[in-house]
Amino acid sequence: MLTPSVTSSAPHAAKRTSQADLGKKDIFLKLLVAQMQYQNPLKPQDPTQMSAQLAQFNMVDQQTKSNKLLEQLVNAGGSSASQPLSGAGYLGHTVTIKQNDIFYNGGNQQFSAVLDGPAAQAVVSILDSNGKPVRTINLNNLAAGANPITWDGKTDTGATAPQGRYSIQISASNLNGGTVGSAIQRSGIVDAVRFTASGTQLMVGGIPAPITDITEIRL
Repeated sequence: MLTPSVTSSAPHAAKRTSQADLGKKDIFLKLLVAQMQYQNPLKPQDPTQMSAQLAQFNMVDQQTKSNKLLEQLVNAGGSSASQPLSGAGYLGHTVTIKQNDIFYNGGNQQFSAVLDGPAAQAVVSILDSNGKPVRTINLNNLAAGANPITWDGKTDTGATAPQGRYSIQISASNLNGGTVGSAIQRSGIVDAVRFTASGTQLMVGGIPAPITDITEIRL
């Protein structure tokens, strides 16, 4: 059987918890409704004063929404403890990303073949949006690490490729014919930041890149 002291204190504890959970918006609305409910019928609330109170409520509501949106943006950008910059902090910076997609806009396209070890031979293929090879580049005697490569936009037939998005594939082998681990990376200036459900994306050279694919940041 519960003692009187426990029985009497429980409602007060619940009330304190409920009041603590109320936000500014809910408190303002409850006060406004109570004021209208208990006003003197012979001396109703001044319409001008009522309009001013409604305007104040709208301001509180808008501020609450703004604070919630700001919190979402901060969470999407990440904290300084988990990454060097928030999403917006990358704007204007030159970054290097692990990505084999490029957007050909009529100019030379520069990227790098990153090799785990020296390669006697390497074949770089430029593929269109349908996965069809449009240009094959044969390379010899590549060093371990990043090897810069330039695609002039020409196809294997000597024609100029249509502008648009392309992907890059690479295969490399050593003197013994063994496979050398390889990957493609590219660099560019971050000109936009996108906050998506899957995470923060940086727009670099017309192609979105996950923020987790960044390997280097420069001014």
